[in-house]
Amino acid sequence: MILKKNNRIMALIYKAIQSQLPTKEGKKLYYPRLIKMGRVVDTQKLGELIAEKASLTPGDVHNVIRNLMSVMRQQLLNSRSVRLNGLGTFTMIAHSGGNGVEKEEEVTSTQIKRLQCRFTAEYTRPAGSNATRALLDGVEYVNLSNLTKGTAQTNSSNNGNDDEGDFTDPTT
Repeated sequence: MILKKNNRIMALIYKAIQSQLPTKEGKKLYYPRLIKMGRVVDTQKLGELIAEKASLTPGDVHNVIRNLMSVMRQQLLNSRSVRLNGLGTFTMIAHSGGNGVEKEEEVTSTQIKRLQCRFTAEYTRPAGSNATRALLDGVEYVNLSNLTKGTAQTNSSNNGNDDEGDFTDPTT
């Protein structure tokens, strides 16, 4: 069964990838690797998709997204973290690339070799369940080889929070 919503697959697609590094026993094991399907959703497309769900025009939404990015950048570069409720937290992380010094007073900004903006998905704690990450709750998985054969089965990690009423099953 492939779950769909608005004629779009609602699952993370994965394929088997063999490790290049053997185990202690000398075996090269296979692991699931997520793959991306279709084009990247850019700011313009995101604005159009949000506008379909709001009383704003795509241009209005695009303007808000651009301003959000500008304000977030300003706050992040002022040594602040930015939390978007229901989404997660963005924080700047400095990497020194192994360029440590022996004394605290010798630390300088020239040791910083790379900046990274780290995103941490927000935790939610639904009543009577274990902690989950808001963006990751209810994820479905489909093996690419099964998808191309037309025999795709989903594997769920939704912790019992089925929203199947919103999905259609194209196999029926």
